[in-house]
Amino acid sequence: MTNSGMFDDPEKIEYLENQNKLLKGKLKQAASKIKRINTLEKHHLKNNGDLRVHITKLEKEIETLKKENEVIQDGNDYLGIYSGDLINEIKKLSDDMTGAVEAGSVLIKKNKKNIMFMTSLKGLIRYTQRVTAIYKKIRKN
Repeated sequence: MTNSGMFDDPEKIEYLENQNKLLKGKLKQAASKIKRINTLEKHHLKNNGDLRVHITKLEKEIETLKKENEVIQDGNDYLGIYSGDLINEIKKLSDDMTGAVEAGSVLIKKNKKNIMFMTSLKGLIRYTQRVTAIYKKIRKN
């Protein structure tokens, strides 16, 4: 060894020891992070499994409720209980048809010779009366 090599060695040794300490610290940090990640993964898997079980139960409950809803709807139809939307649609149809009849009767009064139009209007009057009767019958229930 030369004189310069003797003085460089303690500095290199000190540098390498510091690097070794630094790497050991990083290794400890990495090991603790891995341990935390593994713990989180276990919790995640457990929660995911619990959620899957809960979702399965909810899906079964939804299917049961759908079947019950169908039975109730069939029962309501059998008993003659109708939804408010259906009643409102029939009311609107009846009102629209009545308006068409009123407009048509004004035209017939002006032109009494149009027999096809008059016949069509008579048919519309009969249909309007039937729809109105159905509406009143449904509304009564």
